[in-house]
Amino acid sequence: MKMAWAVLCSMILIGCTSPSFHPQPCMWGIALDGYPIEVDRLKSVVFETGISPRIVTFFLQWPESSRISEFPEQTLTAIWSVGAIPCMTWEPMVIEHGKETMVSHTAITGGAYDAFLKNFAQAARAWGRPIILRVAHEMNSQRYHWGTTEADYGPNSPAIYQNMFRHIVSIFRQEGADNVLWAFCPNAESIPNISIDPQAGWNLAAAYYPGDASVDILGMDGYNWGNTQTLKSHGWQSNWRSFESIFSHLYKELRAISSTKPVIVFETASTDQGGDKGKWIQDAFRIIDAWKLSGVVWFEVNKELDWRLVSGMSSEHLAWLSCRLSPAQAWASSLVSDRRSRTNGK
Repeated sequence: MKMAWAVLCSMILIGCTSPSFHPQPCMWGIALDGYPIEVDRLKSVVFETGISPRIVTFFLQWPESSRISEFPEQTLTAIWSVGAIPCMTWEPMVIEHGKETMVSHTAITGGAYDAFLKNFAQAARAWGRPIILRVAHEMNSQRYHWGTTEADYGPNSPAIYQNMFRHIVSIFRQEGADNVLWAFCPNAESIPNISIDPQAGWNLAAAYYPGDASVDILGMDGYNWGNTQTLKSHGWQSNWRSFESIFSHLYKELRAISSTKPVIVFETASTDQGGDKGKWIQDAFRIIDAWKLSGVVWFEVNKELDWRLVSGMSSEHLAWLSCRLSPAQAWASSLVSDRRSRTNGK
């Protein structure tokens, strides 16, 4: 684990070298959908935004059979090759008949997936570089009823999650995969919660915490949906919310768990519908600085909404953000220059 943290800390320091803009978050990242993640896609994002990520988050589900061994070496190597730390969101679920089906917690803790976990851990150890594993994220949202059916999501879910998380970590440590960094990452809002259901007091993010021995990094996910969601069309009403409003409650909850572990926002983004997206980001950085967050990862995807950084952003705000973070790495600068030269030459 010492090796992993040494490399991680060195990358953090590299990301904090802009003397004109201080303080600043140590790492800026992007989250991408799809799999595998290839170098060309990463370079395309840098070309579009002018910002080189220090973290790249991607998503990988478990195989349908515990006998299948799939290690994402191609994706990990692509991310590492562009100077970023890979963060794998590891989802213990499979798609059956077009529907998400969670791997049973009894199958995980009972050993049915031990061979799969051991093979994966051995491959991670052989790969050798730091990997952030964000296991079963947003566990305090019924949308992700890890280990059970949605109907069984309830007061027993926190203990079920803790046991699954600890079991997975223990397998990796038995196999010597000390280059893996473990992230505990709840959703910014617990769903259900007592404002919706008075009986939902059990569903607190802190209740799922597997313990200091199993967690290296504390994480948070949350989005500003603006005024895009309505009761009639989506079943809920969204409003423009600041970064501070979205994350303050969870941040306090996490800091009560640990005052020293690094905190990273692994997924966030803002729409431009209902407010000023550029100003939202500028205001967010005042909070990021005040809370001393170790990193912020932007959901760089056109999915439910066009969350991509450049969507709805003025060139002035994008230039401010580029300077506010840190200069792009040399490879990104040359890439942008070469691509622009080819484009202008046509």
